[in-house]
Amino acid sequence: MKNNNPSPHAWMSRLASVNLNLSTERQEQSMKMKFRAPQFAAWALALLIASPVVAPSPVLASDLDRCMLKAIASADESTSIGELRKACATALDRVSIEEEKVLTSLPVYEQQDVIASRYEVESEIEERPFAITANLPNYILYTVMDQPNQAPFEDQTDSVDPVQDDEMQFQVSIKAPVWRQMFGTNFDTFVSYTSRSYWQLFNDEFSAPFRETNYEPEVFVRDFSEYDLLGLKIAGWSLGFNHQSNGQSQRYSRSWNRIMAKSAISITDDLGVLARAWYRIPEDEEDDDNPGMHRYYGYGDLRAVWAPNRNTVTAMLRPGTQETSFELTWSYPISKVFRIYAQYYNGYGESLLDYDYDMERFGIGIAMNDYLQRF
Repeated sequence: MKNNNPSPHAWMSRLASVNLNLSTERQEQSMKMKFRAPQFAAWALALLIASPVVAPSPVLASDLDRCMLKAIASADESTSIGELRKACATALDRVSIEEEKVLTSLPVYEQQDVIASRYEVESEIEERPFAITANLPNYILYTVMDQPNQAPFEDQTDSVDPVQDDEMQFQVSIKAPVWRQMFGTNFDTFVSYTSRSYWQLFNDEFSAPFRETNYEPEVFVRDFSEYDLLGLKIAGWSLGFNHQSNGQSQRYSRSWNRIMAKSAISITDDLGVLARAWYRIPEDEEDDDNPGMHRYYGYGDLRAVWAPNRNTVTAMLRPGTQETSFELTWSYPISKVFRIYAQYYNGYGESLLDYDYDMERFGIGIAMNDYLQRF
């Protein structure tokens, strides 16, 4: 009697076809998971901006089980379960090899933690002539203050409240390398410039003045090498000279010079801590415009940065010797260039003019970059 059952070689061919579809299905599922738009939770205006919560994927059977079910549905009775299992395992091995090739072909910074990702991207740019990269976040925000500081302006006008509650706040922060790999080492020398402005754009009574601008040039030496310190992964550090002032004179003048050390600590692939510590260079008592700044600014700050699912959420704590301040931010990309950016600040020292004034502010707007982010 003629045997119409397909040969094992025919089954292998059929299963290869089944698993080719399976491979395509798995890759499509992987791409959907990678680029799935997050679902946002409600966020509080006053205290916290919550990060998006991604809904869990439905539980699926294993790839081997799915392959076996498809094969059994079309298999002949004479084909054993062992033969089907072996054929499925062989086909899945081929799929895994192809997926591994795709993964290893991705840019290095997509496979690294979020701190290494930024360093990798910046290093590629900084190798080019005339390279300029972002230092701190660059943004423009519409902000609302709770009881802004009126004192510095009350003697300049008869108005009871010359400063309005709402204003525009924007920051420009850039850096450029001036000496890469000093003396053949991993040390790089950079210069940076940051300015943060507070613009009373809607204050028609006083011709929409700039209420305050802080200028912050800096020169520093940086090292991107990784170190283990007391069980912590130090992903990079820098040491430099920092000057900050508001460009005003007499009793509205605010300025100080600091020796500043910074480090980036990698906790997980998505979580890092940016730590800063500084020492204020002493000034003559007669020339010191603000001798008590350490009571409000302290000697450093900590910023935790969490970057899941292309979001960036940060929390900054700056303990002064008498007062403490904190800041929360959240951003998410809305294009290849821009991110929606929200910021909440509570405490002292938000600007130099208000360094000894307790300020609460919420703002939302557009940023070009964040402290750390997925590219």
